Amino acid sequence: MKLRVGIVVLHWNGGAHTVTCIDSVRAQTYPERFVVLVDNHSMPAEREHLLRRYGGDPMIHLCLLDENRGYAGGNNVGIAAALARGADVVLILTQDAALAPGALAALVDTVAANPRVGIVGPKVIDAQPPQRTLSLGERVHVSLLCVPRTLLRHRRVRFPWYEVTGVLGCAMLLTRRCLEAIGGFDEQFFAYYEEVDLCLRARRQGFVIACAPRAVVVHDGMRGFLAGFTELSAELKARNLLRLMRRWATAADWLLLAPSCAVLFAGSIALYGARGRLDIVRALLRGIAAGLRQRGGSVPAVVGAG
Repeated sequence: MKLRVGIVVLHWNGGAHTVTCIDSVRAQTYPERFVVLVDNHSMPAEREHLLRRYGGDPMIHLCLLDENRGYAGGNNVGIAAALARGADVVLILTQDAALAPGALAALVDTVAANPRVGIVGPKVIDAQPPQRTLSLGERVHVSLLCVPRTLLRHRRVRFPWYEVTGVLGCAMLLTRRCLEAIGGFDEQFFAYYEEVDLCLRARRQGFVIACAPRAVVVHDGMRGFLAGFTELSAELKARNLLRLMRRWATAADWLLLAPSCAVLFAGSIALYGARGRLDIVRALLRGIAAGLRQRGGSVPAVVGAG
């Protein structure tokens, strides 16, 4: 019997990106699938567009939120709705990501054949030229959280799948068993690093995290500390990185974390200061102060029931 897949697409003023994302889901040949489209309190015109385009679609379940709950909270609503509708596995797919042909089947086949696997990620490629590979699975180690991901990413592909320690949040397949054991995303993060926290919790509970490289996802939106910030993203990234470190780091981890964190933040502040972006510098400092004050939010116990 084929696993039933609930695909959670979180929409916030996504416009054409969301349409492309859902069109890519429609093009998949895997039959047992449905979409939970969560609108994270978009502008009225965006909501009207969603209702006109998808309101009567039997494949799509619309969830319209009355406040912006961020990546974490919005996806938790979608996960709960997907599980309540009988999903055996839940695919988190951001509005700026699109599935290549056959991607969904390749992800599902990986968990179907391997009961220890709780999370599966695809090969992620950049939507922008030259369409470089962004991820073949992540190396998530607490002591290396401040090292740029591009230096740590997997580069050797093994078929049909291989074990990794993390996956990108733009596309991650989660089993019901994993979600019921570890809960959903920690909503205190709001946005950024919540998928890292989720992967760390899954590994702590004994679940395997896998990359299925035959599954390809095109992503338009991955930006790091030095690639360009808004004030909000600067503050959240700084705050949440420190929250993540304070939640998970042991005394031994801090031997590497402390100097690498200092270099990362000092370099970012110096770079944006040199660019004349004092608004970003102030946002980074606010985030650092908030992250040092707080350990992070409580971890959700269970997200939804069947």
